[in-house]
Amino acid sequence: MALTRKEIERSQRRELLLQAAARVFGRKPFDEASMQEVAAEAQIGMQGLYEHFPSKQELYEQVILQRALAYQARAEAILAQPGSPLALIRELASAYVQQFKEQPWRLPTFIRDRMHFDWELNSRFAPRLREIYEGERAHLKGLIVRAVAAGELRSLDPDFITQLCLDVLQASLHHSHRHQRDEAVDTCVNRALDCLLRGVGTTPA
Repeated sequence: MALTRKEIERSQRRELLLQAAARVFGRKPFDEASMQEVAAEAQIGMQGLYEHFPSKQELYEQVILQRALAYQARAEAILAQPGSPLALIRELASAYVQQFKEQPWRLPTFIRDRMHFDWELNSRFAPRLREIYEGERAHLKGLIVRAVAAGELRSLDPDFITQLCLDVLQASLHHSHRHQRDEAVDTCVNRALDCLLRGVGTTPA
């Protein structure tokens, strides 16, 4: 069924508000950001903001959920393709980096919340968000288990390699964000995976 003009306009306003909120939450932690700032960023009145999002908590969760669901769709498409475990890990890493290259203001919010998830700290995660993060980690871990079995990676604890992979990607993204914002996605991914697979030492430990 085709959407009415009113429904299309409502959907566009909601998207505009989510993009504005992502920028505001990217600049400030949740407790410091305000709904007034989001409305001003989107150039929409407070009434219009509350029509779509009745609370700052819900708005925040929807910003995180939007990013997570978009990446989840990319990841599922990648995992449906044939390929060696390492080749698929590289594709997942590229999708991971691409999302933040397209919308860099989402990176600070993601890093803050990912830290809470990784370290099992109290957070504002809704159950759906935690489920998605667990799914992201499980997809990567599954490929790492396969890569270890295929002799493509050292026989270390898959949970350790999974966390190492996520951390080295974040380090490469941080470098790119701070020093080379126009850097290509492949360059960022290659730096991360080269460090993951080869290490950074020049001599054996």
